[in-house]
Amino acid sequence: MKARFSHLLLIALLLAGFASAQGTFLSGSNGNDGALDYSKVASGTYNFDPATFGPQPLDPSGDNIFNFTTINIPAGTTVNLTSTLLRNKPVIWLSQGAVTIAGTLNLNGDSAPNLESYGVDWIDYRVPTLGGPGGFPGGVGARPGSPAFPGLGPGGAPVQTSPSCPSGGYGSFASAGYGTPAGSTYGNIQLVPLIGGSGGSGGCVAASDTATDAAGGTGGGGGGAIRIVSSTSISVTGLISAVGGNGGQGRSGGAPGGGGAGGAIHLIAPTITGNGTLYAYGAGGATGYGYIALNAANNTFTGSDTAGDVVPTIRPLVAPPLPTFASVPTVTITSVNEVSVAQPPQGAFETPDVTINSANAVTIAIAAVGVPIGTVVQLNIQSELGPDQNISCNPLVATPPSSTTNSTATCSATFPTSVSRILASASW
Repeated sequence: MKARFSHLLLIALLLAGFASAQGTFLSGSNGNDGALDYSKVASGTYNFDPATFGPQPLDPSGDNIFNFTTINIPAGTTVNLTSTLLRNKPVIWLSQGAVTIAGTLNLNGDSAPNLESYGVDWIDYRVPTLGGPGGFPGGVGARPGSPAFPGLGPGGAPVQTSPSCPSGGYGSFASAGYGTPAGSTYGNIQLVPLIGGSGGSGGCVAASDTATDAAGGTGGGGGGAIRIVSSTSISVTGLISAVGGNGGQGRSGGAPGGGGAGGAIHLIAPTITGNGTLYAYGAGGATGYGYIALNAANNTFTGSDTAGDVVPTIRPLVAPPLPTFASVPTVTITSVNEVSVAQPPQGAFETPDVTINSANAVTIAIAAVGVPIGTVVQLNIQSELGPDQNISCNPLVATPPSSTTNSTATCSATFPTSVSRILASASW
């Protein structure tokens, strides 16, 4: 029961002021989050968690704009930026001083699992993959009698239409992903608004495949999006990676899911140096490229995205702050049969979020933010011992009636005995 959406229309006014050659360039950081310095801990892999980072949480406003004094990720250290810990939003790191990335900064979309490799609990792994922060999830594959889900995001891969039961389509961003049809391209090299790559679609199941455990693989998540701004300098001798996740293998003849698109990397500083690597390619390296942009007065960066041929775009120094896509539309299941759903729900078969006792149709309550009033939310219900169900809810109604952003809706569904998982999505 995870809030998700499958299409978003983005409209932004592209305005960029250029810093004077004689003036002082300022990143906009107030320094409230202190120094981000991983040289003070042992080398290894760390998840960047604003809520538990230090004596007090970072970024208390929750807008994913962090105000550092300096940033240092040394060689031998990997820092993971994940949607789960970063509110599914793109990330902006502002720094008053030098930014040094000699290790690895990872914003990759998640890769989907191989469903064939699991035993009787395989269905527990048939869930949407997550994109990197600012990227979009991949769609779940088909079951006999139930179609696959498309990838999410503005360039989410549609469900493939070839009669030969093809693999899922690959997500799009700056370039189109593999698949017929392919998702739409979107975004711009100014990276306004800042946004990541779209997800791949789930794989199909052939009409002739009647195995009770047949399932298409899940699509990979899209790469995330990050903007790093320094008042002085940025050095990258390591790796910044915003790669799309791989699609997963299906089960009992189900086709694989498609891969996610690459994400977005934007570096802004008076001086940018280094020979490191910036990755923003789609799964497999040859489809669904993302964007890489460097804005500097003095640029001597010699690295590149060699795996995916995404050549960084070099532009003049631009004065921040730049607008960002800070509010992500959400669709949330709030109750089932009047039993409230704890947020965020886990969607795990082993520990259900809600327990009900009814053989009759029950009401599912939906709340949405930032989704157009009148949109019809779709539910995909996956049951442990029953077939998939695809249900259309009542149109979203403004709540309260004067609201232009908040809305609610209800759906009706009958659940078989055992455990079921609900996936909600909205398209417009």
